[in-house]
Amino acid sequence: MKDLKIIPIYLALTGATSINTAPELGEITVANAGSQGFAASLAQDVSGYLAGLTDPDEEANLNALIPLVQTADFFQYPVSADEAFLTEADDSDIRAIGAGFKRIEFHGTTATDATAQKGLTIRVDHRTLPRVNGTIVPGWENRNAASLMRRLTRADYLRGLSVIDGAGYNTGITFSATTNPDGLLRAAVERTRVKSGRVPTHLVLGASAQQLRQDAYEDYSRANHAMAAHADYTMQQLANYLGVGQVIVCKAIKQVAKDGAKANVLASLAYSYSAESGTMVGDPSNVKRAWSPTMSGGRWAVFIQEGAAWTDITVFHQTKIFAPLTAGVEKLTIS
Repeated sequence: MKDLKIIPIYLALTGATSINTAPELGEITVANAGSQGFAASLAQDVSGYLAGLTDPDEEANLNALIPLVQTADFFQYPVSADEAFLTEADDSDIRAIGAGFKRIEFHGTTATDATAQKGLTIRVDHRTLPRVNGTIVPGWENRNAASLMRRLTRADYLRGLSVIDGAGYNTGITFSATTNPDGLLRAAVERTRVKSGRVPTHLVLGASAQQLRQDAYEDYSRANHAMAAHADYTMQQLANYLGVGQVIVCKAIKQVAKDGAKANVLASLAYSYSAESGTMVGDPSNVKRAWSPTMSGGRWAVFIQEGAAWTDITVFHQTKIFAPLTAGVEKLTIS
């Protein structure tokens, strides 16, 4: 048995091997997914056990849903920290001659949490490696490692939606030819703004919810009505109309068992919430995705262990998705 190798890898794929040569057995390399033509197949490399998202860039989808914030392995954050929105309406921020400025103190509850190590291992039998004229085709380690990264990212995507769903205040609404779907969405955005004290950054629509919305505006009874134009709104136009930072339509598909049925990750649901990018763990956002560096120093790490007839490839990272401020998270169940 050869020694275990620990090699850092990153989702921002570099396009270069570790030694600028073709990879050999036991060496992990990172290649550019686009230039190698892997974009359509990487997520299926591990026997198709979990189907990939319809959009090939899972990491971009997850970052759009819940931006990253770096922390230590163990960290603290204020729970329901709406004190950040307090405003001095009594002129107490004005300093008197000879006096100091008003001192602000946090009086809320502080929680301690930790990132979790999440990883997957695949055993690659050397007999299954593709060969040309007896030579192993380069890139097999990279393809397997990248596939595991994407599968782990999909798992965090599901976790993120679950956290948002659990934090949301649910309201049932109907999209039809006799209702105004965008007016109902706008009302949810306004509830988020009032309850949280800030304009929400996100409105997330399930694929089925978006279909119901478009069907409502495309109904023949609205053929000559100005509201019919809403069916053709881009997501930016819809965001501007609703008064929200961005609108995301979740078109992801999940399959959680081999040969199992595929289903929408998010069907006839919608969420309104805030998740600021570039913030610290204590900043007031409804949902956060904390990450801490692995032992290799990067966001992702790879373990490679070689046997006589097989190679085990393990990919892992350390993240925690949580909702420190639930006020203002709106969940819409749409029929």
